[in-house]
Amino acid sequence: MLAPSLRRQNVISSRAPYHLGQDISARSQRNKRHQMLLPLMSPIQNHQREEALNTSDCEDNSSGEEEITQSICRRLLFASDSPDNGKLHAILDRVYQEVRKLKIDTRPAEILLPPLTAAGSGGGEFDCILCCRVLWKPVTTPCGHTYCWMCLDRCLDYSSACPLCITSLADYLASSQKTVTDFVERALKIVTPCEYAARATNDRAELVKGLGSGLGSEEIAVFICTTAFPCVACPLFVYEPRYRLMVRRCLESGIGQFGIAACLNRDETGTKKYAEYGTMLEIRDRVLLKDGCSILSTTGGRRFRVLGGDEKDGYDTAQVEFLRDSFVQPDQLSGLLELHDKVRSKGRRWWSTVAPSQQDEIQRVFGRMPETEDDWPRLPDGPSWTWWLLAILPLGPQLQAGILGTTSLEKRLRAIEKTLDHMEQWQLTDAAQPSGEAETPASICRDEDAVMDEVSVVQDS
Repeated sequence: MLAPSLRRQNVISSRAPYHLGQDISARSQRNKRHQMLLPLMSPIQNHQREEALNTSDCEDNSSGEEEITQSICRRLLFASDSPDNGKLHAILDRVYQEVRKLKIDTRPAEILLPPLTAAGSGGGEFDCILCCRVLWKPVTTPCGHTYCWMCLDRCLDYSSACPLCITSLADYLASSQKTVTDFVERALKIVTPCEYAARATNDRAELVKGLGSGLGSEEIAVFICTTAFPCVACPLFVYEPRYRLMVRRCLESGIGQFGIAACLNRDETGTKKYAEYGTMLEIRDRVLLKDGCSILSTTGGRRFRVLGGDEKDGYDTAQVEFLRDSFVQPDQLSGLLELHDKVRSKGRRWWSTVAPSQQDEIQRVFGRMPETEDDWPRLPDGPSWTWWLLAILPLGPQLQAGILGTTSLEKRLRAIEKTLDHMEQWQLTDAAQPSGEAETPASICRDEDAVMDEVSVVQDS
């Protein structure tokens, strides 16, 4: 027998320190094998294994487990000469192979996709159903359909329903929640970059075409409605689909202005739909209503003369030349100054005779009478107060267009003076006549003799 001291030394030396850095994966695989082979153990072997594992809580049990596992495997594989031993070998080999196949691969899976090209993008999956072109500024409606921004606007000009499913978009239109669908736009830029860029260029050209506002002869959009004057406010209510489109193009293109001319009776003018002279309107503000109509706050700008007309998407366009007053010669300046002061004085006197309620209404729409500019003889359209006075005087559309087209400041002042004289004469006649028999200012402005006299003043050379 060994001495106690030697036995203690052997026990101490056999205690291997617990290795904290042991491979966790190896231990887990060993435990799995134990679990697989555990049902094959006999009760006695299980009892022996428990005794071997529980001999001492101070000793490492891993070595005992290894010996028991190897012993069980040897007994299972070599202890029996049964004919089924070959089948068992085959089963174990197959199990081992299947376990190896189930090992987890830590590398990320690679998904192979076909290259994204315009030809392989689905043959029109990114085309607008309305214009049959690549989507431009795609907008998705609440019902889930996607259209070009401009195409949807044009459809909503005529109906508040979705073009595909006829779902009502009235609330969507009233809330003004229309925005570009970011996901679809990014997909378009990735899948069809060339087509998307070409569509952007074409859209820009379509917006600018017909809305030019440069110098010289230009093509402009014409709003056929009434006569507007330079430097004078002209509020408009836009409800027709063709003019909704025109206003949108003016705003989206950045031009922000269009022409306006008075509507004429074709029975009197032949084939002409509108007056020969008009004014450019600059859009100051726009209020979009729930039904898609607009209220525009505009101010008159340059005057123009129509050279030729055309039509684009329902609204009229015109080739025009812009007008400005002729230069005042130095020898004519003194006489022009005297005429200017006299006509302005007459205008103020007539304005003072207008009823206060009418004055408030006029000032609400057109503002107060402008003050005289210091350099009014050199302005391209003359003093602004003359246009303000022409806007509120009861003149017919043909007479307004005739005065608008003159490039002589002196002729324009004389036409205003002639009109004020007629107004003063009417007021005197009205005061002399019994009540109920007086003429109205509207009847005076349509008086044939008065109109012919003033037109002759404007056209007189």
